[in-house]
Amino acid sequence: MAIDPAQVLESRTVSVGDRTWRAQCVGAQVLAGWRWVHLALLGAPNYKVSLKISPNADNHDTVRALEWWLVSPGRADGDVIEVM
Repeated sequence: MAIDPAQVLESRTVSVGDRTWRAQCVGAQVLAGWRWVHLALLGAPNYKVSLKISPNADNHDTVRALEWWLVSPGRADGDVIEVM
């Protein structure tokens, strides 16, 4: 059985370029087979995002999607990142 993405991300340090954030899981649930993980990314600046994770995605896919989003995080706070 795969490790839950919420556990993988909790307190994980995510770095993109010279910027760093610490992930804090604020909620997780499964709806219609999709795993939803709600994160606070603590750094400069802070963000709140939700990950909508496909049943076929693994933990590596989840971390890569979060890193991809952080490359250009100028989107609205509360974005939903879809992980396929």
